[in-house]
Amino acid sequence: MKQAFRFWMTSCVAVVMSALGGGRPAQGQERALSQSSRFRVPETVERIEACAAKHGLSVFTRVEPPAPKPHEDQREFAMIVFESSDGGTPVLMEGPKSAPEIPLAVCVRSDAHGDTEVVFTGSDWDDLPPNVARDLTELPMLVADALQ
Repeated sequence: MKQAFRFWMTSCVAVVMSALGGGRPAQGQERALSQSSRFRVPETVERIEACAAKHGLSVFTRVEPPAPKPHEDQREFAMIVFESSDGGTPVLMEGPKSAPEIPLAVCVRSDAHGDTEVVFTGSDWDDLPPNVARDLTELPMLVADALQ
């Protein structure tokens, strides 16, 4: 388990957008988990958002890039940030120079072949408030439930 250097809850969209940095939190990290979806990106996003309440979470915000121009990459992409049952969404930093992470976020993206993947960070943080820890362990179950 990892110890958080810094932990706080926020309801500020600007803080969340800054920490997301273009979808980085769930992409390219060694702790990232992923699950394939048989649905396209928009339907996968809708299914995940619809299952949130059943798992004790609500949607804090959804981030989608503008539609690509004809000559740009046509892959679809969306980030969903969930609000903890304690209110706000958790922000964690691993160390003094590390970037903030939003662990209650999932990235839904398509690959070059049009397949859809849901990517999110692991819940391996230690010493979090009980409800936040529960929310983080609930996230993989929420994704699996939504993609059935």
